[in-house]
Amino acid sequence: MAALRHPESGCPWDLKQDHQTLARYLREEAAEVLEALAEHRPGEAAAEAHLCEELGDLWLQIAFHAQLAADRGAWDLHDVERTIVDKLVRRHPHVFAEVAVAGAEEVLTNWTAIKREERGLADDHEPRLLEGIPASLSPMDEALEIGHRCAKVGFEWPDLEGVLDKVKEEVAELQAESDPVRVEEEFGDVLFSLMQWARKKGVDPDAALRKQMVRFKARFASVEDDARAAGGWEQRNLEQMEAAWQAAKRRGKG
Repeated sequence: MAALRHPESGCPWDLKQDHQTLARYLREEAAEVLEALAEHRPGEAAAEAHLCEELGDLWLQIAFHAQLAADRGAWDLHDVERTIVDKLVRRHPHVFAEVAVAGAEEVLTNWTAIKREERGLADDHEPRLLEGIPASLSPMDEALEIGHRCAKVGFEWPDLEGVLDKVKEEVAELQAESDPVRVEEEFGDVLFSLMQWARKKGVDPDAALRKQMVRFKARFASVEDDARAAGGWEQRNLEQMEAAWQAAKRRGKG
């Protein structure tokens, strides 16, 4: 990156970039990493190489931003590394100091307390619980973050069944609505409740959806192959397409 950004011998495109122009590439590379994770099969050479490559592309974006800062004398890649190492050590006293914890929940409690201490927050200056959620989060991630924050103060279903009951309740309300505005609101309620069920169950909804779309595309390719073999889509009705879909689904299970 230092060579690419050299004022005299560097790349003209790289020299034109700044933090804001690079933002889109950071989003794209992060999305491609998530896609590689959705398709990842541990131990399979091609899948491992693909994930490694995509992580490299993402790391390049970090190096690029660090080089921009280094060029103006602000900070560099070593400062980025040092900052996160210091933070990890400080927030894991149960590993790097003499603090004992009973389990993962206590680790999270300590983590939150340490973050508050780092920011020097007194109770009367504490921001509202749902303030400060990054605007850059996807709606799915923001819904999870809202749920996480509420759970920390006890505003949470006592068990998984309670969340599932809420999902069923919201689905029933969605089915009962016909007004377009209310349908949209109830649909949002269903999605939000599903996000909270996933959070409490320990399921990553983004990863689950990405993996589902990988499966869908693979199965639909079989449906398309069947239609092509029959002479085109017009030669296949819904029942025949469904049969091809189910056959692909059975093969996938095998």
